[in-house]
Amino acid sequence: MGTQAPNPVITRHFATIGGRQVHYRRAGSGPPVLALHQSPKSSAEMEPVMVAMAERYTVIAPDTPGNGSSDAMGLSSVSMNDYGDNIAMLLDVLGIDKVGVYGFHTGACVGGAFASRHPERIQVAILNGFVTLTNDERDDILANYLTPFEPTWDGAHLTWAWSRLREQTVFFPWYRPTMAARSPGDMATTEFVHEGVLEFLRAGDEYRNPYGSAFLFRGDEVAMRMRAPTYIVGSDWDPLSKQLPRLPENLPDCVTVQNLGPGRDTVIPWVMETLAKYVTGPDAPGIVEAKPIAGRSWQDYLPVPGGQLHVRRLDGSGAPIVIQHGAGHDNTVVDRITHSFAGVAPAIAISLPGHGESDNVLGDGGGDIADYANSIGSALQSLGVEGANFVGMGAGALIGLDLSLAKHKSVGKVLAAGLPYHDEAERVDLLANYSEPIVPDWFGGHLSRCWHFVRDQALFWPYYKRTAEGAIWAEPQVEVKALHTKVVALLKSGDMHHRAYQAQFSYPTAEKLAAANGRVQFAAPAWEPLRAHTEAAAKKSGATFADLPDLEADWGRAIQALLGA
Repeated sequence: MGTQAPNPVITRHFATIGGRQVHYRRAGSGPPVLALHQSPKSSAEMEPVMVAMAERYTVIAPDTPGNGSSDAMGLSSVSMNDYGDNIAMLLDVLGIDKVGVYGFHTGACVGGAFASRHPERIQVAILNGFVTLTNDERDDILANYLTPFEPTWDGAHLTWAWSRLREQTVFFPWYRPTMAARSPGDMATTEFVHEGVLEFLRAGDEYRNPYGSAFLFRGDEVAMRMRAPTYIVGSDWDPLSKQLPRLPENLPDCVTVQNLGPGRDTVIPWVMETLAKYVTGPDAPGIVEAKPIAGRSWQDYLPVPGGQLHVRRLDGSGAPIVIQHGAGHDNTVVDRITHSFAGVAPAIAISLPGHGESDNVLGDGGGDIADYANSIGSALQSLGVEGANFVGMGAGALIGLDLSLAKHKSVGKVLAAGLPYHDEAERVDLLANYSEPIVPDWFGGHLSRCWHFVRDQALFWPYYKRTAEGAIWAEPQVEVKALHTKVVALLKSGDMHHRAYQAQFSYPTAEKLAAANGRVQFAAPAWEPLRAHTEAAAKKSGATFADLPDLEADWGRAIQALLGA
């Protein structure tokens, strides 16, 4: 959730491999060890493992391509061997020769493929929850397990995702509610299911590729090809432990098969004890900076006081432009605007603290607009940016105004493309009614609430006054893919979207505009809910107001013309 503080032990990074990027978490110091997650999750799942390992090792936990924040492989057909080779390519980029490996479920398959194909790079591989299906099980799972995921206009896909992830904690496979398929132990908590749904939504339909590759994985055959020390293990609480007896009896001497018993708390200590027997050598090399990708945006993390902020960048020539999203959004929501600057100017889109993939560096209180502005300013300083043009929407526009008034050296001209400017009565009403923290329901009802919150934002102002008077009389911006992107961003922000809206509506906009002295320009498309507010703000500032094109893909050249850049 967006309200969580960053883990001080763990940092996040991107490695550029050709025309794609792999996101990974890193912790500790010492010889390198890989921690590989299950599907459809991300390296966030491995954080407890990383914290334990970091006492002795440099732990690298990558997101499987297509999961988390890693780009998909981009292949027409992808196999587990491809995911195993991806690990070898990642290590090449990071300058790492040999590693210890710990993988869980799909991560065990990825680790197994890597170990079998690159044994010279393995000190030890610990593969927990190794997949060894019978032919009948494989055919059944491939026919039923990997339901295509397609967003729908009514948000029903979110309800399906909740039920799907919840059911998986009761039955394996999830689609077979029988006593034989019943999983041992308790049903997962509501918070656990919510986090699982967020990971599922990060992957989208791409979840089917690593998952499908794991089900096609021939664990019995791969185990026979091992040439480096390998432990294939399971625990009684894991349904896949039932597959351990299916492994061949004549495995290579380097392979050990072991059931770790009923306890969950004993797994990490056992893993640490086993790694200590094999993993030696020099400390892992230092962090390698992510490299740009020609013709598309690329991702990175920027250090700021208290943690890291996530950035998407589009390279180009000339003065850069900063595109700042508003409350409850992230840099994926403004991706069309970012790419509209291709061939026009370099573009920088930073997710606000506690939004998207950025750490919540503001703490439990959430901060005010000045706090958000300070974080964005620090991030731009870490890039060495000075005098960048700045385009902001909603709270992002207020952040640009605040940076401009503070004469922050990273920011030059500011364009408010939708600025919240309210009279006192409206401001009080918005503070009381516009947003509230996201509280997951055990049945997933909060997901539907979030969908309609986002969809109605495009139809009414404010969204909760659903009347003809409150209707936005412009072409409705309710394209399903764009709405889905916004809902995923909202869910990632957790409570921080509410706190950011509170900061937005509490900001002394009129007072700040009076001091702007022409530092800010104003524009909006016809469909912008805050269009009338932006026009009023322009009048208050004695500035002109301009129309922006309806298509965000056309904004780049229009904005450059408005800013005279």
